[in-house]
Amino acid sequence: MSSVTTLTSGSVIAQLLTLLCAPILTRLFTPAEMGSYTYLISFVAIFMGVINGKYDMAVVIEREERNVYALIKLSLIIGAVFTILGTLIFVAYNVITSKSLYVDDVLFVVLVLVSYALINVLTAYNNRQREYKVMATVNIIRTGCQNIGAVLLGLVHLGKTGLIIPYVIGQYLGVNKQGKTLKEHWHEIRGISKAELKHVLIKHKSQPMFSAPAALANSFSYSSITIFLNTLFGEALVGFYSISVRLLGLPLALISGNVSKVFFESAAKEHADTGQFYAAFRKVFLFQLMLAIPIVIVMYYLGPPICAFVFGKEWRVAGEYIQILAPMFGIRFIVTSLSPSFIISNKQSYDFLLQLLFVISSLICFLVSRYHKLPVEAYLTIISVLFSIVYLVYLTIIYYYSKRKKCDDNV
Repeated sequence: MSSVTTLTSGSVIAQLLTLLCAPILTRLFTPAEMGSYTYLISFVAIFMGVINGKYDMAVVIEREERNVYALIKLSLIIGAVFTILGTLIFVAYNVITSKSLYVDDVLFVVLVLVSYALINVLTAYNNRQREYKVMATVNIIRTGCQNIGAVLLGLVHLGKTGLIIPYVIGQYLGVNKQGKTLKEHWHEIRGISKAELKHVLIKHKSQPMFSAPAALANSFSYSSITIFLNTLFGEALVGFYSISVRLLGLPLALISGNVSKVFFESAAKEHADTGQFYAAFRKVFLFQLMLAIPIVIVMYYLGPPICAFVFGKEWRVAGEYIQILAPMFGIRFIVTSLSPSFIISNKQSYDFLLQLLFVISSLICFLVSRYHKLPVEAYLTIISVLFSIVYLVYLTIIYYYSKRKKCDDNV
């Protein structure tokens, strides 16, 4: 429990830093500059969780220490390959959509993808070693650098560059601290043979085959909204959207994530004892529903005036986007806390299929909006409706398996 508290406290402090700096940043940077920066972040975020082929996750659970070093080396190699691939995809997309391509944008993508490849591996090893304090501290350091650094550079009017530079620096701050324990074994990692790499590649093949596609679908479904917004409506509207999503995402980050951990523990125990986990499902569902209703009401009615007051008059538009997206985020707020249900019921394949529905929904919204030349409000409304439907399907399946006992499950 103390480990969860340590990680959560780090997350809360990091979120508070982001929240406190946001009203300053919106007064130092234009919506277009914020939008251009958000577009870059969204593109690289697609690859963040899968850049190591998910082999970094196996570092936590592998029993043989020698295999751990092999997994680290394999993860880094795959990370280098995906960095190149991700950069080529970024360049190709911008060329295909006739979007201006700048050298500093490409350099940003390369540097951030490399940082993800390193951080994922180091975080997995920290987790294995139970170095939770290190993980929490580094999270605060990175977030602090990225936000406070952006404020300082914003004062000298560097434009989008003032957002990019501190973000890249922040990504690499803490790498040395995270890798302190692992440095002692670097010679062993370098000495891993091709045969050992092949062994762990095959042993943990379920990671790239099953975990990675689901994670990629999940990251793409939300990052693609920002990317498509940029393509359809330009950078300024992406800037407004980024603020709306940041505010809507706060309850998810501060509440749903932590409730999910509690649900996972209690539901897993109930499932082991009784063969189902309906009691845990019902308790968490009702708790989250009682929170979601007032949160959605407040966001819907007070979104525009709050955004205008906190971020500046021109950012009232972000509040209008909040009104459109609030119902969908309310449903997501509930479902996110119950997402471990697929692991408990051993139905991870369903999770992947549902993530694909989000991807398909995003693509449909983009194609329909582009063909009919819909306004941004219509695009976001379609997103909100389709994503809400998928989340409700998600919730229905979770409910079904929460009541279904293991002995009844022949699927």
